[in-house]
Amino acid sequence: RTSSRAALMAEVAAPSVEDWPVGDDFLLREAVEAGAALASIARGILPFSRAYSCQEVTDRWRALLYDPNVARPAARRMAHHILDAKPTVSPASTAEDFRSAWTRSAAAERASLRGVDGPADAGVGPSTPAGGSPSASAGGGKRSKGADRGGPKAPGESGEPSHPVESGSGGDEGLAETDADENMNRREYEPPPPSFADAEAAVLAMDPRPAIDQVDPVARKRSRARLASSLRKIRKLEASAQAATARAATAKNSLGVLQGHRATFQITRRETVLGRSTEDQKVDVDLAEEGNASKVSRQHAFIKLRWNGEFVLRNVGKRHVWINNVAVESGRRASLAPHSLIEVGGLRLMFLPNPTLVRASEPEPF
Repeated sequence: RTSSRAALMAEVAAPSVEDWPVGDDFLLREAVEAGAALASIARGILPFSRAYSCQEVTDRWRALLYDPNVARPAARRMAHHILDAKPTVSPASTAEDFRSAWTRSAAAERASLRGVDGPADAGVGPSTPAGGSPSASAGGGKRSKGADRGGPKAPGESGEPSHPVESGSGGDEGLAETDADENMNRREYEPPPPSFADAEAAVLAMDPRPAIDQVDPVARKRSRARLASSLRKIRKLEASAQAATARAATAKNSLGVLQGHRATFQITRRETVLGRSTEDQKVDVDLAEEGNASKVSRQHAFIKLRWNGEFVLRNVGKRHVWINNVAVESGRRASLAPHSLIEVGGLRLMFLPNPTLVRASEPEPF
């Protein structure tokens, strides 16, 4: 009889798939996978068919995860629900009434919790006796502490006979016990860190960004006009910088410029050698002037101007040459577009051609 009663109770307490509607299961799964806290879900951020408590939401989510009698049938039922009803989880409304209602409910819940648990500083200091004033209780606390340290108590202060407390080990033990009690009370009533649900509630209470239909069309038009004006200014500045670079290169009779962090190299010949100069062999672009050229070959790459006005880089070194983060292997060649970033042995150079002299020159075929 006892075993049958236990089996019956277990059967009654066991969760079932039919405990929740399939729509509520779908909303719960989508919200938790999106990062919502179970406590926030229980507060009513989802349009459930009915209100659920935090314990009910927690138990249902655990059943969907771990209960063999609920997890697989619920997943199959939600899959059919998605195919048949095609449900969508729309975000919560951001209207003013929703924010104000949410703020009021959160404030009321915090107030009720404080009313149940008591104020945050309860128990830290001495309590006020019946019919006494706070100042009197505070003074009594100080006098009792002095009495613990060995000082005499005032007569009739605690309702006990006025006998002096002997100084010595007994007073020290009483002081240690008092300090331990105060530290225990402080640790007990320290405010805990905010939970994820409280943080999520604070985010929901913030003023959201307005939707597209809530923005003033005139303000949107002005913003677009300011953006277009800024882009035009940027293009003009870029054109001015390119023109200034071209004028400086033309003054030095350069077909182009290789600009580094520390050095600037002028390309004055149709074929320019990049590498590392030695006493026996000199190169046109000595990368040792830019930085540590220990990984640069003596002749690492050639830059040549072709007959059609295109610059081409050919790698003849042992290591790769990178052009705009694309590797050029040894023995290979690649085209150089304006403002290409060339990396040789860890040293980076910006390639800036001079269209004026490039159009005027007649390069030999490659």
